[in-house]
Amino acid sequence: MEKTGLRTLLAVILSMAILFGSQYFYTKYYQPKNQPSQPKEEIKKEEKPVPTEQIQLPSSKKDEPKQLTKDANYKEVSIENEVFKAILSNEGATIRSVELKKYKDTKGNLIKLTSYGIPAISIIKDNKFDYSKIIFNIDDSKASFKDSNEAVIVFYYSDGNISIKRSFIFNKTDYVIDVKDEISGVGSYYVTLGKNFGIFDKEESTHWGPVILQESDRIELTPSKIKEPVIYKESVKWIAQEDKYFFSAIVPVSKANQFVVLPYNGDALTAVEFSEGTNHYKVFASPKDYSYLKKFNVGLEHIVDFGFFSLIALPLFWFLKILYGVVNNYGIAIIILTIIVRIPFIPIVNKGQKSMQKLSELQPKLMQLKEQYKNDPQRLQKEMMELYKKYKVNPMGGCLPILLQIPVFFALYKILTISIELRQAPFMFWIQDLSVKDPYYILPILMGATMLIQQKMTPSTADPTQQKIMLILPIVFTFLFLSFPSGLVLYWLINNIFGIAQQFYINQKVKKAK
Repeated sequence: MEKTGLRTLLAVILSMAILFGSQYFYTKYYQPKNQPSQPKEEIKKEEKPVPTEQIQLPSSKKDEPKQLTKDANYKEVSIENEVFKAILSNEGATIRSVELKKYKDTKGNLIKLTSYGIPAISIIKDNKFDYSKIIFNIDDSKASFKDSNEAVIVFYYSDGNISIKRSFIFNKTDYVIDVKDEISGVGSYYVTLGKNFGIFDKEESTHWGPVILQESDRIELTPSKIKEPVIYKESVKWIAQEDKYFFSAIVPVSKANQFVVLPYNGDALTAVEFSEGTNHYKVFASPKDYSYLKKFNVGLEHIVDFGFFSLIALPLFWFLKILYGVVNNYGIAIIILTIIVRIPFIPIVNKGQKSMQKLSELQPKLMQLKEQYKNDPQRLQKEMMELYKKYKVNPMGGCLPILLQIPVFFALYKILTISIELRQAPFMFWIQDLSVKDPYYILPILMGATMLIQQKMTPSTADPTQQKIMLILPIVFTFLFLSFPSGLVLYWLINNIFGIAQQFYINQKVKKAK
């Protein structure tokens, strides 16, 4: 079985191809099962087609914030709590922007979530009567946290036929904004998050744009692929706009008629339809902080996508945060987590390495059998199995430890690449942000070197040609990891060092036994 070493190589390459290939194709081309590839057909299947004439939207040639009206009665009001500063406008009773006080961009400026074209939480009806352009009266007498943990800003409009009262209720310590609409004379209306509200960085490696939670299914939609309105009616808990680390969402408290994602200037708007009356919903514009979002008990924590191996990822994520609470450094926490995660695999890896050692020693006997029974494949297979049984060798023993660790690696990969806790988290020396690549490529080079050392120390059952092929692997991984977040490279480096120590122990033990 001189092909065992090659199988090990193929197992590693396949696992990495699945991991990074699926990540690429998922964000680029994947159409979720609940997202219709032909939206028009989906609309025809609904009991009531979307009244598209009611959600015709003003066009904008430039992807820039809408110019503020020059109406003399135009007014903006700002409100600031412990976590953000929000700007609201009486033109449409909307949110113009939310500035997050605890998060900065690479230039040191605070992260600002702003809607383009149509302001966030706008009321949309039709072109004949566009509520997003109406100048509301405003009551900001309670827009202060001086005597309370809540602050309220209220907008009013009435023309004799239509009456609108909209209240924004802010909490002193939370990102959540409670919104209450009291509307009559309109039949039904749409509330939209606006274009790109909640999206700060359109990173290609992760999903950005509309996302919906239907029951427990997280449904992602690609903005450029939305050509007609896409409708969801049943069992929807929230609708949102997201990027890698930030998002905005509407979470209905009152009953919503339907949830719609519709195209707008090459991007997509997310909207919720309500009937007239009193409607209550929550608006979020915040970081994707799993612990914070889970406390609302509305499934909003699913905005943080830990992927297929979330059952493994979540406990590891909690443990990583516990370690950080102790050492106050996510780099050190990653090192400790890597070692602790590796410990349960020690017996399996030891057994696999011993099996590989024995298999390597059996190579001369295997070659003799192959020569002896080269014209009788069935007899050869039988004799080889007898030989393995006699010397108690498992020919697949070297592959098993790798295969068992793949789910753990997938889970850690997700944690280390999407967790906002690692965003701009420093480690030491030149690594000042574990969420981005090593600026000097030192960690990837060290990782490749340790991979080569480990490979040289591991007994091989491959022939010389296959061994040369195996030497390509550290080079491939080094180049692959050059652009990876340094937190992930650190994990792989420590994992390799641990593997080298373990292989050294096994080699010494086998040497003494001889």
